[in-house]
Amino acid sequence: MVLSNKDLTYREIVANAVCGRGSKYSQTTYTIRPTNRPSTIGGCWVMNHSCEAELVGDYVEVHGRFDINVWYSYNSNSETAVAKDTVSYVEQIALRDLDTSCVRDTRQVDVRIIQSPNCLDATVTGNGSEILVRVEKELGVEVTGQTKICVVTADLAEDKKDEDFAEDEEGFLEEVEIED
Repeated sequence: MVLSNKDLTYREIVANAVCGRGSKYSQTTYTIRPTNRPSTIGGCWVMNHSCEAELVGDYVEVHGRFDINVWYSYNSNSETAVAKDTVSYVEQIALRDLDTSCVRDTRQVDVRIIQSPNCLDATVTGNGSEILVRVEKELGVEVTGQTKICVVTADLAEDKKDEDFAEDEEGFLEEVEIED
């Protein structure tokens, strides 16, 4: 089918769409203060992660928290204990391709965990009273909201108007060539 510019019109469709997205990988070191002076670290686990996000200007701010558990020995490796601490964090994630025409009141922010917080290493500090735990994580965010999509429309040829498109799904889309 060949159409000229005179045959084309434009329509705006209001739809919910992704209006911006971003992700961030980070490593953070936390300090755990056990009740005993640790001799050796036996293991470290990060668990019970939770977070929520909100749109702040042109970036998303994620507030989260998780528990760090460090199993360690003390008294010259004669006894063991677990040091537990709940830590919180705030991550600011820049958005790529933020659609500024997206209706502000309809915006919704979703955060997904690309990589759960994970302990990379845990070490006893020089004076022996603290444990430094290095944790990595990766978060992704999406902002969705109402926006307008502009589409090109054309009138159907007279012989196509009476066709039932549902019966002929393969021929539903027809390639159109536009002349200048």
